[in-house]
Amino acid sequence: MKDKRKVLVVAAHPDDEVLGVGGTILRHVAEGDAVSVCIVTKAYEPQWPKKYMEQKIVEQKKADKILCVSKRINLGFPTVRLNTISTGEFNKKVSVLVDEIDPDIIYTHFEDDLNFDHSIIFKACLVASRPPKKIDLFCFETLSETEWSYKAFNPDFWVDIKQFIGKKISAFKIYASEVKKYPHPRSPEGIRILAQKRGMEIACEYAESFKTIRRIW
Repeated sequence: MKDKRKVLVVAAHPDDEVLGVGGTILRHVAEGDAVSVCIVTKAYEPQWPKKYMEQKIVEQKKADKILCVSKRINLGFPTVRLNTISTGEFNKKVSVLVDEIDPDIIYTHFEDDLNFDHSIIFKACLVASRPPKKIDLFCFETLSETEWSYKAFNPDFWVDIKQFIGKKISAFKIYASEVKKYPHPRSPEGIRILAQKRGMEIACEYAESFKTIRRIW
């Protein structure tokens, strides 16, 4: 029997975990792996109303029921303001999290996403997972952040999510304020179209794709 793996998803904002790796989370769970999700940032007043912030907490709990994650951690850093946090402080917080979860696999943002929070999180995960730790590190793509950057996301690892595309879209719809109208990429149709494109790349119906940063056998 295959050993149960510990998986950690480190994402900037609630809904990024669904957009980037929702289908793969569901597949890991189906195969008996334990998946933890860390959301690094949160909204803050007065830029966002209190009701919006409260709703995000409720939405994450609902999304967890669909994704069947083992644990969710919210680090609570201010969204779109990670550049105001000292690099040492932020890297230490992420490193402590990684030490506590002790994952075999980390999925996180692509370094060259349009959103600067994503780049900072990627670098912190790179530091937190560095050898002698034996952690596989992969980057996922986030609709309306990855494809709108000026640097291409060139995947080298694909996951067949045919069985899970419906649940992925359902989990995304939980985050009501983030759902856009097609042809915006951050729409249910946009999620399905990207999954179809990535699926065609490996001759399957639906897939999620990743960029390998470090893999250790």
